[in-house]
Amino acid sequence: MSEAISGSAVKVSIVIPVKNNAKLLERCLASIRDLDFPKDVLEVVIVDGGSTDGSVEVARRFGCKVVVEDKGLIGYARDIGVKHSSGDFIAFTDSDCVVDKGWIRELLSCFVDEKVAAVGGPNITPEDECDFGKSVGEVLALLSKVGPRYGLRAEEVMEVYHNPTCNSMYRRRVLEEVGGFNHKLVTVDDEELDYRIRQRGYKILYTPKAIVYHCRRRSWRSFAKMAYNYGLGRMQAIKLHRDMGRWFHYVPPVTILLILLLLVLSSFNSILLIPALLMLLLSGVGVATMSLYLSKKTGRKPLRYFGLIAIWLLCYGLGMLRGLMK
Repeated sequence: MSEAISGSAVKVSIVIPVKNNAKLLERCLASIRDLDFPKDVLEVVIVDGGSTDGSVEVARRFGCKVVVEDKGLIGYARDIGVKHSSGDFIAFTDSDCVVDKGWIRELLSCFVDEKVAAVGGPNITPEDECDFGKSVGEVLALLSKVGPRYGLRAEEVMEVYHNPTCNSMYRRRVLEEVGGFNHKLVTVDDEELDYRIRQRGYKILYTPKAIVYHCRRRSWRSFAKMAYNYGLGRMQAIKLHRDMGRWFHYVPPVTILLILLLLVLSSFNSILLIPALLMLLLSGVGVATMSLYLSKKTGRKPLRYFGLIAIWLLCYGLGMLRGLMK
């Protein structure tokens, strides 16, 4: 089985959701065009969410199949792409990614066991990324050391609980077996899918050789929105599967709630202002420590790191709290 897969005896479909990202999509599709993989068993499906910047024209110029989705939900868009694809294996990436030449071959090479349902790899900040984007990538990689999978950089093939869909491949029959993505989730839809896959007894692998270069958020506003949406999606997923919540997910919302509660109660008893200010101080010290660590590691000034980490924790926590009511 493994010999047949690595030898291009199967068809692969690459599904890419996009909305108004023509410039980066062109880079993405150029890297896919240059893949070291037979073109007669490879198709690219672009799922457009109503672009007005020429993204669809770029996709058609590269010979991609283009389909349209109108719900604006990423899980729905990916499922539409799968529905209109024909591959035995479905690979996912994003329009702001550039794939390595051996990406497809490296992913396929790990499907040596029928119990392996999905394989993914690292998503790395590009060398030509802007300075702000590089700082975002470094913050995400640091936060991933606690437990999240987004910035994982391991050096060996290993079993994992999740691979982000900017760099992942699935057996088509497994996607169909578990019912695809959950269309109601704002984010974390890919991790929730992987959760259901593992509940069926399948394995999910990570390989360091299947490399994708992923452009990062390039403004404070888009970074804050990303953090908020990830917190919102996480809480939605936790309400479906309680064990998708780990201790580090709860730290930001619990800290925000405790500080707010103490500040409100301090209007009745001023002594409670002390623990509220103490929690703020300890939070600031924690963020400053992480910022100084990154600054020493990269040589960049710590102030931007402090802002990025603080915004991530605040917006992520607010997103989780919103998710309690959504």
